[in-house]
Amino acid sequence: MKILYSKKQRKYHFFYALFWLLLGITGLFFSERKLSLIYLLHIFLSIIYSYKYLKGTNYLIIEKGVLKQNYIFGKKIELSDIKSIKHFAGEYILRTDKRKMRIDIGSIEKSSLAELRDELKKLDVQWI
Repeated sequence: MKILYSKKQRKYHFFYALFWLLLGITGLFFSERKLSLIYLLHIFLSIIYSYKYLKGTNYLIIEKGVLKQNYIFGKKIELSDIKSIKHFAGEYILRTDKRKMRIDIGSIEKSSLAELRDELKKLDVQWI
């Protein structure tokens, strides 16, 4: 199951990509030192945000009993290991014995949020 980013969040990724790309290109053309490392970093950041806009439209992925955040350093958590779920300040906080994962509800599309809630309610865990 794929939990999608909200349309608002996807627009942010698109505008961030444009911003970093414009900053990098203008820096390369108007700097005195050609191929400055900082401006290449800006172009690299634009590629990352473009990837998130075009391909990385999934915020979370639930497959084979594993919940995974779909970004570079995203966390993985086994659904069977979850001990409690807390709904606080627009987030779900999933806790195991060793780990904690925060899920931002505002970044999730409404239809996908309903699917996520249904999936979490299937678990036999304590809701706080």
